[in-house]
Amino acid sequence: LSHRLPQSTHDQLTALAPTTRNKTNPSVAVARPCRNKMGSSSSTTRNNSNASSYPATRHRVARSTNSAPSSSSSSTSAQRRRPPASRSAPVSGVPRGRMVHGSSSAHGPGSSASIAHPAATTISRPGAYSISRDGAGPTQVFRVQIPMEVRPGQEFQVIAGSRTVRVQCPMESRGGQYIQVTVPPDPVVRPNLLGMAVLTSATGIEGGGAVRMRAEVVAANEQQSQSRNQQSSSSSAPSSQPTTYMVTVPEGISSGMQFAVEVAGERMMVTCPANVQAGMNLRILPPTPSSSAPPRLNGTSLDRPPEQHLSRSAPPCPPMMQMFEVVVPPGVRPNQPFSLLANGQRVLVTCPADVKPSQKIRFQLPIGNPNDKNKDAPAAQLSYESVKDGWARTIRVTDMKFQWVRMNENGAIDLATQSHFDAKHSAFTRTLKYMEGNDPRMRTGVLELVSANESSVDSSVERGGREVVSYAEIAAAHQRGTYEEKAAWFQHICNERLKIEWNEGHMRLNVRREHLLHDSIEAVMSLSRDDLRKIWRFEFLGEVGIDAGGLAREWYQLVTEAIFDADMGLWLSNSTNQMAMRINPSSEMACPEDHLIYFRFLGRVMGKALFDGHLVAGHMVRHLYKHILGWPITFEDLELADEEYYNSLKSLLDIKNVEDMCLDFTFTEDALGTNKVVELLEKGADTNVTNENLPEFLELNLKYHLMERVKPQLTELLLGFFDVIPEALLTIFDFQELELLMCGMPVIDIDDWMKHTVYQGYFEQHGEKSKTCKWFWQIVRDEFDQETRARLLQFVTGTSGVPSRGFSVLQGNDGNIRQFCINGVTKEYSLYPKAHTCFNRIDLPVYSSKDELREKLKVAIATSATGFDIE
Repeated sequence: LSHRLPQSTHDQLTALAPTTRNKTNPSVAVARPCRNKMGSSSSTTRNNSNASSYPATRHRVARSTNSAPSSSSSSTSAQRRRPPASRSAPVSGVPRGRMVHGSSSAHGPGSSASIAHPAATTISRPGAYSISRDGAGPTQVFRVQIPMEVRPGQEFQVIAGSRTVRVQCPMESRGGQYIQVTVPPDPVVRPNLLGMAVLTSATGIEGGGAVRMRAEVVAANEQQSQSRNQQSSSSSAPSSQPTTYMVTVPEGISSGMQFAVEVAGERMMVTCPANVQAGMNLRILPPTPSSSAPPRLNGTSLDRPPEQHLSRSAPPCPPMMQMFEVVVPPGVRPNQPFSLLANGQRVLVTCPADVKPSQKIRFQLPIGNPNDKNKDAPAAQLSYESVKDGWARTIRVTDMKFQWVRMNENGAIDLATQSHFDAKHSAFTRTLKYMEGNDPRMRTGVLELVSANESSVDSSVERGGREVVSYAEIAAAHQRGTYEEKAAWFQHICNERLKIEWNEGHMRLNVRREHLLHDSIEAVMSLSRDDLRKIWRFEFLGEVGIDAGGLAREWYQLVTEAIFDADMGLWLSNSTNQMAMRINPSSEMACPEDHLIYFRFLGRVMGKALFDGHLVAGHMVRHLYKHILGWPITFEDLELADEEYYNSLKSLLDIKNVEDMCLDFTFTEDALGTNKVVELLEKGADTNVTNENLPEFLELNLKYHLMERVKPQLTELLLGFFDVIPEALLTIFDFQELELLMCGMPVIDIDDWMKHTVYQGYFEQHGEKSKTCKWFWQIVRDEFDQETRARLLQFVTGTSGVPSRGFSVLQGNDGNIRQFCINGVTKEYSLYPKAHTCFNRIDLPVYSSKDELREKLKVAIATSATGFDIE
């Protein structure tokens, strides 16, 4: 004890603080080398989540029955072990700290520490527990000896009273020396006694775990709906034209220089544009009125004279606004929208009523916040839309919402009003109207499928009435080149902007392994939306393990495997791809009392996994990813859902007289071996299909197969998902990227892929020795990264999933083995590669050069996620 150790006031040791964020955490044990027998130098706290956990995986951790062990933020997976025979028995190999000073009775040197902890509730029952820290409790200081085998910077475990903490050896200390460890107050555990929140039916139909909405909740939702409609009508009303002012550029001012002007009693700075000299007149547009929301303006004519003066004060921290000046394209009529590119984003601008083609209009877009120094502001760019023949997402200047528009063959917005369904051009997107439920923790909603150009989504994210992610940030993220960059930005936003701080409370989920699914549902369905954004820590009851990330990964893997298991009766393997799962329309028959609760639970788990950067063990059919993103659903999506029925419907378009087929507006559903006739419209059994109503028949079949037949289940799945993830954040991804983000990047063995590939058509004779096939595999192996390979796999097979036994057991639409196939075709047949996902086949034209093959293959893969016609 009399040995004098090196002094340090800043070498600190991190306890098992359950957090993954680089922020100050009160659950940190601070260690310092002893100055003398009772050194008392102060030290600040820090979280070192990157330190290794060397002894933590070697020693069995003992727990007292009246307190829970701390959790870890280390990236090392936790080790689960059987509990020791005696929980009170000391653990061999783990140093035990001796108390130096604290609120408990002091002990002399060499005696065992006996600490009186603040009230700690025993956690021995399954469920979700809200954890908070008692800030009034005293800290405790322990004196421990560093194990001889520990080197500076390494971590080791210490038993401090009845708590097990992890400390990091200071850089100036060595094994055998003594250090003082400051342990924060014990956590106070408050169990969540609310129990499971009951689902509320927004349609008035009870069943599956959902109950009718109470009368007072119905009245509150109606009042809220009326308020939203009033706000919508006021925002859509024509806004007054912004006022412009004419000023003279002072002497001595040249292009790029700033000068001060006074407008309507306000002093502001103006930047002299290029090609403008001193003495010339300049028309300026002052900033928009102070508002928490972005400006909502139509384009305004430059020819309008000033009509009124502005009198307002500028907002304290206004977003950076970029003024764009464009010429109205030929053919655009007043009040007609047209599309262009501004800052890399497609923008939907409405031509003012008094403006004609070839006249100039102006509009503003937010491009950032001047106080945000960490964000890359996009460069000001503007060009007219060049996308042709497909659906494109735009930003509406009128209310700053994202909206889908269809571009025609000339690259302009297709404004033709279609009175009937078009199998090639028509598309639909889902809309989800949120409503309050009987329980405030569990909102409800109404799901509908509407024309793609009638839906919209917010372009910013708010939290607690305050904007935390702006449109400018989302626009900049959308322009990031690679999937990895967009995924990293998404995770950064979730962790730094949306996740609730550890100090504000976190959640502990206790589950029994033998009742994993039941306990998990009870816990997750008792949480509020705020609880879903807190940090979660998991414990398998009866097993000694600290959640350092490994238990969380295992939990997500196990619960999603259980839910997606076809034996549960909630999901079925897709008929065209055994790797992708689809919702079972007859799930009510498998779980009649609570099948909707399972889907709400799964939606929350999938959203939380995405929020925290974990993966789920289940690939879904393509149109479900589109529903999550709010992407357009087309007639071709029906092919991946039911290829045989799709071909039957498609063949009707070539029949001269459809009435000869004797069809009516019904569909026969196979419900667990029992045939169920579903009417696609009222009195559908009495309505014959004719040439005149054939488009309506195709439209109703599309809506029924891709939404209506699983509408209650899909509603709960989406509600659960958006309980965690703001929809606006997902606008930067396409459906292929979303699958990779949720299920992970597949590990693709190129050799196994090549070995189990068959060749047809022009490549049947020479196989992989064909010149085009050689180029194909060289590009895939040497030039494609993992993301592009996964996208190629999605393009050909419909999913990025690889069977656990490799490509040798790749299945087709009939459930039989259908290996990856490269079919050689001529360029007259197809200029670009074509995919047949039902047969895992790619039609590859015989190209004359490797460069041509590379270019056409990349275009085919890229456009498969956009719905554009590359021909």
